[in-house]
Amino acid sequence: MSRYPRTRGFTLVELLVVIAIIGTLVALLLPAVQGARESARRASCQNNLHNIALAIQQRHDSHTTFPPGWVVSADSNGNYTNVEGWSWCAYLLPYLDQRNLHKDLGVSTLRLYDVLNNPSQLNTANPNAAQNFYGNLVSTPLKIFMCASDTGPNRGTVNDRRWLLRLQSAPVPSRNGVSNYLGVAGHQRVNLDYANSGCFYGNSATRMADIIDGTSNTAIIGERDTLFCNSGTWVGCQNSGNFNTLDVSMVTGYDQPRLNTPPDVIPPDTALGCGEGFSSLHVGGAQFAFADGAVHFIPNGVDYFYVNNTNNPAGGPLDHKSPQKPNNTKFNGVYQKMMSRNDKLPAGDLP
Repeated sequence: MSRYPRTRGFTLVELLVVIAIIGTLVALLLPAVQGARESARRASCQNNLHNIALAIQQRHDSHTTFPPGWVVSADSNGNYTNVEGWSWCAYLLPYLDQRNLHKDLGVSTLRLYDVLNNPSQLNTANPNAAQNFYGNLVSTPLKIFMCASDTGPNRGTVNDRRWLLRLQSAPVPSRNGVSNYLGVAGHQRVNLDYANSGCFYGNSATRMADIIDGTSNTAIIGERDTLFCNSGTWVGCQNSGNFNTLDVSMVTGYDQPRLNTPPDVIPPDTALGCGEGFSSLHVGGAQFAFADGAVHFIPNGVDYFYVNNTNNPAGGPLDHKSPQKPNNTKFNGVYQKMMSRNDKLPAGDLP
């Protein structure tokens, strides 16, 4: 008899079974971990939208209006040939802990076109503002305008006109600071300072009193992703007088096309398609901030119908490219109603 007890080890089959069980548990755990991470990113995005909505309210308290969607102003000769203008985001900078950036850019004193054309005009306490305008100031990544779930290209380095600061004639070697958050313009695709049904358009000065549908029913900010729809910018828009360029869609969006519609088969540097509307990389929908400061997740299947006075079917392939005003709104869907400030048709129970 042996003086030492014989110890029994694991057989190969037992080891393989244990490994298989561990692998199964890991496979079950990973989606839960990824889901928790996305929930955290979505909560961060929701917080951004909420803070931006509060900044808009603070700006309203100070100036009695929301900031303009984009600024349209004539040159010294009264012409609208070059109308690159600051966006609503640029006017919010002082209310988002970016007062110095707002001052260095000359938002309150100079047209965006004038600064693009000659940065030395910047009259600022920062002596390096003019030389840093192209290199840093307008390319500054601001986390408040970035959704944590957005995994698009490296923002500010891709070769896309949407992210390239340009005059009407030619681009300059600089990139716009990218934003995932676009102002809600309403139902139409308009340019210059034509009014729209939403809260942000050219030289808009929307007051809380103008939102007769109710602040809890009216969306003012929505998401757009960088991966498929090229997102937008917090700086300003290109020539807003030309529909053939990436103009006002850089800073605002409207209710055409459907939420998270796949990109149209068109050149990537044009404005038509999902790059005019709203989208996100959240699963199943996108988040919108409303005029009362609340943030709602709107699903892709939200009730959608747009009544217009063209010969195109409502919501059809050409409908979102028509600047014509609808002649009947009583049949508009929830998606359209929530983007109008004054159609007297509350959006109802939002998701």
